[in-house]
Amino acid sequence: MTGHLIRIGGRYVTYFASGEALLPQDVEVVGFDFSEDAELRSHPRLRRVLTTVVRPEPKFYGVLHWSDGSDLVALDEKVKSGEAEDGDFAGALLAEPRTVVCGECQAQVRVLVVDTGQALFASDLASRLRNHELKHSCPACGARLGLPVVEFIGG
Repeated sequence: MTGHLIRIGGRYVTYFASGEALLPQDVEVVGFDFSEDAELRSHPRLRRVLTTVVRPEPKFYGVLHWSDGSDLVALDEKVKSGEAEDGDFAGALLAEPRTVVCGECQAQVRVLVVDTGQALFASDLASRLRNHELKHSCPACGARLGLPVVEFIGG
């Protein structure tokens, strides 16, 4: 496994700094897609992570997303040196890639949607959602999407 094993809020995640690639042995990760990962690898507002739910396997592909202007290059350095702390992730939300279909125009849109099913950040998720800049409208027609989207991805 590649990446950096870190602890956030008492939970272990594998963190990938900007530009760091997941290796071929990582293809068994749930939700992982090579081409999509390549697009997200150097995204300025997110860092890719692998999480688990209860057991060490399976691993789930996701992203930590910030909309508060946090310095993620500095965070990468703190993670690499083992100095990252929970406070460094105060502005983050855990999100997962998903395809949604607009109920109005039927456009299929690839998004990063907040992962509300995992325990990471569960204790203050409501506050994080209120403070995060979320996307609410379909990029094709402007209709309300109804999911907590942090980013549109692809095309």
